[in-house]
Amino acid sequence: MNVLGLDIGGANIKASDADGRTASKPFAMWIRHAELCDVLQEWAANDLSAAGMLPADMVALTMTAELADCFETKQQGVEFIVRAVEQAFPDLPVQVWMTSGEFADPDDAVMLTPLVAASNWHALATWAGRAIPNGPAVLIDVGSTTTDIIPLLDGQPVSQGLNDFERLCAGELVYTGVGRTPVCAIVQSVPIADQQCPIAAELFATSIDAYVIAEQVPEDPNCNDTADSRPLTREHSLNRLAHMLCCDASEIAEADVKLIAEHIIAVQVNSVAAAFERTLQHLDSLMQQEGGRSLSAEPATVILSGSGAILGLLVIKQLGPQRFANCLNLPDMFYRPISAAACAFAVARLAHDRCQDDMLETSLF
Repeated sequence: MNVLGLDIGGANIKASDADGRTASKPFAMWIRHAELCDVLQEWAANDLSAAGMLPADMVALTMTAELADCFETKQQGVEFIVRAVEQAFPDLPVQVWMTSGEFADPDDAVMLTPLVAASNWHALATWAGRAIPNGPAVLIDVGSTTTDIIPLLDGQPVSQGLNDFERLCAGELVYTGVGRTPVCAIVQSVPIADQQCPIAAELFATSIDAYVIAEQVPEDPNCNDTADSRPLTREHSLNRLAHMLCCDASEIAEADVKLIAEHIIAVQVNSVAAAFERTLQHLDSLMQQEGGRSLSAEPATVILSGSGAILGLLVIKQLGPQRFANCLNLPDMFYRPISAAACAFAVARLAHDRCQDDMLETSLF
């Protein structure tokens, strides 16, 4: 059974098979949603096979793109995405992941929007929880736009919220990432020349520029998914970040821009660390309710995932690695580099394993 897992987000589409062969491509849903079916068909015919994926027997779907503002409601978004996937793969069964921990047929999925919308984090947590079947754990998945902080207990997700609103309120969804987050959404001023300078409330630079300048992530000259659509190089990142101070790179010393970048990252780390602490408090409270257990006696294991996992590493470093039983990198849990498309892999793996279980159960009778 070859399963194609799809994670359709507002800015990127990610795909994986159950063996961990992955692919990803930028797709601005809010602009290009009418092209979704055609793009999926072309991608499946060309790029996915080039990535080594075998022809699929089933599609397993999860999503976050229903929140894109091209859709008036989440219901409309869920139905559009589900139907586009059906049209793109007309000869394959499609199964849609829900935060109830089950798959739904397409017709049922469009009627169950609250369980289908923004369900990718739950698929990842359900799969990753298998690695820590006993005891407490926290999965921190950092993407280009958001950070998910998911408490796990005895292998099961035990989050306070199931939808984005509830998870935002609980600190389990932090709307910041290592990619597309506007710098002006992270800080309102930056230190320079022994003073604090307010920054422009403009999309001149994003978080990825700070990480490139601070040498936390490498340049990528082939990437134009930046604030000004120029390549992701140090030179262009310096200029983009200088624009936040209404300057260009010729008007401000490179060393000063690097200090600004480090400050931006530090503020982002503080924000995510505070949310992580809230999640630890929730997990500790649950453990005490379930028989007097506690994180002081059973330290949590941390699982790091996502294209922006560097932010997770910086958060754990700030909180103190000694507070945790272990820190696992998701790529180390599988023999292929699945982290950047982890939710797509997780949903593919879950669908594959459940099909195998159904086949085994059928053979026994």
